[in-house]
Amino acid sequence: MGIIALMVRTPDIDECIDLYTRRPLGKSPKKRLVHFMTGGCVNCARLLRKLRAFALPDDVEVVTVHTAKFDAEAREDYVRRLAQNYRIDTPLIHDAERKLADAFALKAWPTLVLVSPDGYELGRAAGEDAPEKLFQRDCETPKSALREGVVCAVTAWEEGLAVGYGGGVVVLDSAGRRLFALEGFAEPGGLAVAGGRLYVSDRAEGSVTAVDLATKSRRLLARHLRSPAGLTHAGGALFVAESGAHRIVRVEASGARVYAGLGFEGLREGSALGEALFAQPEDVAWLDGALWTVDAEGSALRKIENGRVSTPVGWDLFTWGDRDGVGEEVLLQHPQGLCAGVGGCGNHRLFIADTYNGKIKAYDPLTGRVMTVAKDLAYPVGVAKRGCSLYIALSAHREIARLDLATFQLERIRLP
Repeated sequence: MGIIALMVRTPDIDECIDLYTRRPLGKSPKKRLVHFMTGGCVNCARLLRKLRAFALPDDVEVVTVHTAKFDAEAREDYVRRLAQNYRIDTPLIHDAERKLADAFALKAWPTLVLVSPDGYELGRAAGEDAPEKLFQRDCETPKSALREGVVCAVTAWEEGLAVGYGGGVVVLDSAGRRLFALEGFAEPGGLAVAGGRLYVSDRAEGSVTAVDLATKSRRLLARHLRSPAGLTHAGGALFVAESGAHRIVRVEASGARVYAGLGFEGLREGSALGEALFAQPEDVAWLDGALWTVDAEGSALRKIENGRVSTPVGWDLFTWGDRDGVGEEVLLQHPQGLCAGVGGCGNHRLFIADTYNGKIKAYDPLTGRVMTVAKDLAYPVGVAKRGCSLYIALSAHREIARLDLATFQLERIRLP
C-alpha cells in the first residue's frame, strides 16, 4: 500500500481586510507566505528585516498578519504606527481578536505558513530562521527596518543628553542645544555614559560600541548579540539587556559573558545562571548594589542581587494591566524603559517606562509601592534622570519629553 499524504486546508484569508486598501485580499494565483507577528516581539522585528531581503521564489507573495497579544496591540492606531515605523509594505491584516491566529493553530510568534493558491498548507516554521527552514536557503539578517528618525533610546548625565533614533544618535548639551550627531547606528537599543564615553547598543547590528565624547572615536566592545537593548555601566563593566536571547550579559575588555538568564523565555526566579528565566528584558539599571531590569513580554520588574533573581512586579507571560499599588497588586503592560533615581528629586526610586500603558511609573524598593507620575504619553520606550528632570523617549511622536519631578509639569522637546 502506498503512502497517503494528507493535505490540510487552511482558513480562508481571501475575505480578510487589508489594512492599507480597506478591501478584501481576494484570490491570488501565487502561493502566500502568511507571516504571523506581534508588535512587541523583538524576534518578529528581526524576521521583518530578513523577509525584506530574502530572495523568495517568484511564485510566492507575503501577507503579514499582526496578531495582538497585549491590549494596546489590538488598537488599529498602534498597528498603523508599527507598519509605518517598520515600513511594512505587504498586505497587512489586523488580527485584533486573535481569531485568525487561533484558526491557524498558531503556537508562537513569529510563524510563517506557506499556503497554496487553492488554500492548502504547504509548510510552516516558527522563529527567526523560519524562511531558511521553509525554503532551504541561507539569508543574513540585514540592517534595521526601523524608519529613520524614530526615537528609541535616551540617556542623561550632568553635562548633556543623548537620544538614539533610527539611523544614529544625537548628543545635546545640558541646555538642550545640539552638539553633534553620530551616524551609522541602525537601531540604538540603549545608551549609557560613564568616564567620558557614550556606550551604544545597536539592536540591528547586535553590537555594543564605546564612543569617546571628546574625540568621537569608536571602539567595538561586543558583537553577535541578539537584539541588545538597554545598558548600564558599573564597576568597570557594562551590563546589557540582550532582549532577543532573554538574558543579561556583562561586557568587559575581555569580552561578553552571561550574567543572568538561561536564554529561554519565561518568568522564573532562582539562581541567576542556573535557574532564572527572563522574557525579553529591555532595560537595566543599578540601584543599591542590585541590578534591575524590565521584562517587556512578561510585563515585569526583575531584580538580580547576590546571584539570585526575584520578581518584585509581574506574574507570567500572559498577565498584564495598568494598576498602581504595592507588590502583587501592581500590573504593568510591556514596559521597555528603566532608570534609577540617584540624588535630587526621586532619589532612591526606579522609574519605569510602562510603554503600552503610555505612562511613567515610580517604584520604591523599600516599600514595593508603584505610582504613576506621568500619563497620556505616546509609547514611551526609554527614560533617563538628571537632577529633578526625567527625560522620556517617545517613539510615536519622534520626540522626547521632560518631566519636572518637583512640579510634575511635562514639556515636549523636538530634537534640534
